[in-house]
Amino acid sequence: MQRNTRWIGLYTATLLMIGTAAAGTDSAKQDENPSQAGRSSVYFYDVPAADTHGKGKLMIDVDEHTFVFNGQGFDPSAQIALRARAEGSPDYVLFATGKATPSGNLHIAGTWEAAAAPADVVGATSYSTISGLWLKNLGGFVVKIACYYSQDNGVTWLESDHSPGIVIGTEYSVALDLLGVPVNSLVKIHAVVVWGNDRTGSEVFEYVDPVGDRYAYYTIGGTTLNAWLQYDGILTWTRY
Repeated sequence: MQRNTRWIGLYTATLLMIGTAAAGTDSAKQDENPSQAGRSSVYFYDVPAADTHGKGKLMIDVDEHTFVFNGQGFDPSAQIALRARAEGSPDYVLFATGKATPSGNLHIAGTWEAAAAPADVVGATSYSTISGLWLKNLGGFVVKIACYYSQDNGVTWLESDHSPGIVIGTEYSVALDLLGVPVNSLVKIHAVVVWGNDRTGSEVFEYVDPVGDRYAYYTIGGTTLNAWLQYDGILTWTRY
């Protein structure tokens, strides 16, 4: 099952759809309700599609204190979280969560607590979820699987425990809980090359399920002092 985390943060003047590592794209313009121009309590906002997420439309009724978000083109079974903050405040408050369908459609509806409607919508980053790491060693060295993990949305990173050594021509998989990684952390692989130069993957994942079956698969090769690391996708692996 693939799940991506995405945050929609609300200002009283601005709406942001941001990832746990925030990044923005172009803002979308508000559409006024044509049936009540100039006096409507209902506001519509377009969420443009980006490389990391699909498109959608947010409707807010500030009089009824309700909202509806409908989207399409999201990653299958992506997990979505909505959070808000007042203009000028650095603090976000989670107010709704939802999950995309296996076909990538998304519907989230609920209570809107903000005092005023926002004005812009911006898209950003998301993370695939995994439960473990899998590494195939094609290099002329011994390598161990570790990872860097973050519990503060990527501000600081800590190194995990290491797996046993993996010799050339073999591969090894390890669940993240066995490396001492806390659930709900962001993670990226750190391949520890014994007596050589380590390699760290650029891909960031979210660890949400310690008994899940999704493992990030990597291949490492080269020499002790000149190793390369390649991401090969997500594998499904049943942990016994």
